[in-house]
Amino acid sequence: MLMNWLELCGHYASNIFIAASVILIAELLVPQSKYSMVSRVRGAMFWIIYIMITGAGIILFQRLWAYLGVKPLLSVDLSALSSSTNPIIAGIGGIAAFLIVLQAGEFFYYWFHRAQHKSKFLWRFHSEHHSLEEMSAFNSNHHSTEEIFRIPFITIPMSLLFSFNPGYVPWLFAFFMGWQGIFEHSATKLNLGILRYIVPDNRFHRIHHSVEKRHFDKNFGSASSLWDIVFRTSHFPEKDEWPDVGLSYKKEPQNIKEFLIRPFQSKR
Repeated sequence: MLMNWLELCGHYASNIFIAASVILIAELLVPQSKYSMVSRVRGAMFWIIYIMITGAGIILFQRLWAYLGVKPLLSVDLSALSSSTNPIIAGIGGIAAFLIVLQAGEFFYYWFHRAQHKSKFLWRFHSEHHSLEEMSAFNSNHHSTEEIFRIPFITIPMSLLFSFNPGYVPWLFAFFMGWQGIFEHSATKLNLGILRYIVPDNRFHRIHHSVEKRHFDKNFGSASSLWDIVFRTSHFPEKDEWPDVGLSYKKEPQNIKEFLIRPFQSKR
């Protein structure tokens, strides 16, 4: 079990830190906001703690689910979409299959994320993420409980309902989507333009973190804009719309102790 945890943490960390390092270069070359290196280093330190706790939670849950022998209600095979002998058609079909699977997971994430903003209990933890004032690729960490809360709200419902076989997915597209969660928190002028109507980018997600009241309760989607559009919570920013972020009543955590225990402390 220890070796599985170390392997998972190592794989998770390598993906995050490679993505954040590449996007950091974009933030330095074409910055939209200029943030301190101190905040980035502090954010990287919080990432390490987050990864260690997340890895342990995932391993324990996988062991429990395997022991219980849980089987999904439906098995959905989408491999036919990418089975064409024409590589272009197969690639388009593979992307379509990936997006279908993505929308299913994003539906549960969307409502979980909205619950984090409406539930006082969940907000105590999620607000640590929203307290970030220097939000960048490295300084974009959620509280260490984030993945633990996702298990009952997303992982368990999905594992009970669906099992997907997307078939072939173009590696470059899968690679890009693996970085998207880091990119959407970045502070670079680079963005996805009109593609943000499909996949949220840093400008779209910046609205969600905005200090401006008109932006509150907007753009809950992480990897998809679809459910924000469907449930009328989308706000697609104008070209020059780049609001400040953070919370008026709470500064972003300054050290490991604040990052770990602040949501558990009694309110003053």
